Amino acid sequence: MVNVLVVDDHIAVTEGTKAILETCNDIIVDTLSPPFSIDMIKDKDYTKYDVILMDINLGLDQNGIEVSKLILKNQPDCKIIIYTGYDIEDYFIEAIKSGIYGAINKNTTKQDIVTYINHVLNGDIVMSLELCKRSLKTTTKPPREKVGYTERERNILELLGEGLTNQEIADKLFVSKRTVEYSITEIFNKLNVSSRAEAVLIAKSEGLL
Repeated sequence: MVNVLVVDDHIAVTEGTKAILETCNDIIVDTLSPPFSIDMIKDKDYTKYDVILMDINLGLDQNGIEVSKLILKNQPDCKIIIYTGYDIEDYFIEAIKSGIYGAINKNTTKQDIVTYINHVLNGDIVMSLELCKRSLKTTTKPPREKVGYTERERNILELLGEGLTNQEIADKLFVSKRTVEYSITEIFNKLNVSSRAEAVLIAKSEGLL
């Protein structure tokens, strides 16, 4: 019997994944959803689980890769797979170096998830062919030029990291929602990303947050 833990900030994802995987007779799934904290996740006893599927955007100050590092520091035998709807090719090498076993897209099929889990149980690192191709392309790209950020853009990046909406950011900074939307577009262009989660992850990796 394989014991799997799904850690995600959306109950629909944890329960949906549980329902899908438990159609396999040899898989038992537990879930961990909010309310939770970084310390609660970090200090949990994972010895009963064979594999952990860890969301990358947990709605906390630290993302799933950073939280996984904290878990592995205390419990190095944990087999963690990043479980995400985002592209993480910029962070895949970092994840592997941290002791994470790979990444699975939430939109993949049940059979693929089960296959990945079985590979991890055998000590293999997992990544999709598509992610592998994109990662190889990424490694051949010249490094992104360092660009400057205005004080407003840095403030907005910090608030994006806290999970605030555009309107909440506007209210906090006493500017219009349109101004926030324009600034976020500028931030995306400077970071060469297309989503808030990517912007926050890259900003943290570059020491902007």
